[in-house]
Amino acid sequence: MTVVNLRDEILAVAESPMVQIATIAESMPGSLKLCYGESDMPTPAFICDAATAAMHAGHTFYTHTAGCGELRQAIARKIFELHQVRYDVPEIMATTGGTMAIYAAIRALVGRGDNAVIVSPAYAIFSNAVIMSGGQPRAASLARSGGRFVLDLDRVRSAIDANTRLIIVNSPSNPTGWVVSEDEQRALAEMADRHNLVILADEVYERLVYDLSPVALAKGDGRSIAPSFARVMHDRERLIVINSFSKTYNMTGWRLGWAQTSERTIKAIYKAVEFMTSNPAAMVQQAGITALRDGEPYIAELRDHYRRRRDQVTAALAELPGVSLPEPQGAFYAFPQFRNISDSTAFTAALVRDTGVALAPGVGFGRDGEGYIRVCFASTEATIAEAMTRLRNFVMTNRGLV
Repeated sequence: MTVVNLRDEILAVAESPMVQIATIAESMPGSLKLCYGESDMPTPAFICDAATAAMHAGHTFYTHTAGCGELRQAIARKIFELHQVRYDVPEIMATTGGTMAIYAAIRALVGRGDNAVIVSPAYAIFSNAVIMSGGQPRAASLARSGGRFVLDLDRVRSAIDANTRLIIVNSPSNPTGWVVSEDEQRALAEMADRHNLVILADEVYERLVYDLSPVALAKGDGRSIAPSFARVMHDRERLIVINSFSKTYNMTGWRLGWAQTSERTIKAIYKAVEFMTSNPAAMVQQAGITALRDGEPYIAELRDHYRRRRDQVTAALAELPGVSLPEPQGAFYAFPQFRNISDSTAFTAALVRDTGVALAPGVGFGRDGEGYIRVCFASTEATIAEAMTRLRNFVMTNRGLV
């Protein structure tokens, strides 16, 4: 058999433990998959109807690689509506999901011998995109303070050296639910200026925040929204913001996201993306325009649903012995720490085999996540209730192991 020499930077990407757990669950009838980062509720009808109408209206052709002008203008209007920051159309690029925006941005800035500092635990896309670009990911761990995760600026500083190109921040955070404050954003921006770095800010969960102070609310109409780096960083050469329709509008399978940064950086990225994915599907872009224009009532309902599910999961986890849960301030994840778990992959594998409940092992989000598990609470009340009952029974039956 011929053995082909594959690139080291691709071979260095490990299979996600979360995918391993999900694979077990998918072979089990009646399993409850709370391991993926998506809701079990469908995309709302008004968005689906917009895509159907767009197809019938002839939106079935290529658009500009960076997206059609109408969508990019709609994104610019939404950014100003929420953050009172003006972006022009050439400073915005629509992408095939937020995932493509993240990879393309990292690929544009990181190469062999470079490194990127990642506020961690974090979704593995960041570290793996750095590895695939030939660079080295460096974790700057969140700290625990009272009942919350907090940013440790000293850990970020100590991870920076002459080869650092990026600081990567996901807030609201997957998997921790941590939300960065504006003061912390300013401190990170000052670091970027001092060390000639770019901040890559993944803000895809910005609309899913709970119980934040008025400082974290959008100015003007009081809608709940996490603070954006775009509010505090005026040099767009130093900032790339990533966003997506997936979490805000339950459009995970539609694959539509965007990047916002300087015009120079956007042009460099879309020239490369032309030969990766080209443009997002034309009818999906039209549906995105409708979501941005008409989606505010739906977002309010969705956030209220997730707040209730967060409270449901928090109450259930509080009853488990040896478990501590930092407060999920945003996104739709709980990230409890189990006192006696030293192998979160083995724990979640045993859990899914015994109970059919699939949760994501914390180590899948970096070494800082070991001893934790991630519970996605973006499901129905009944699904959450059944999953938490099965988890409790498993923990109480195996108390010597957890």
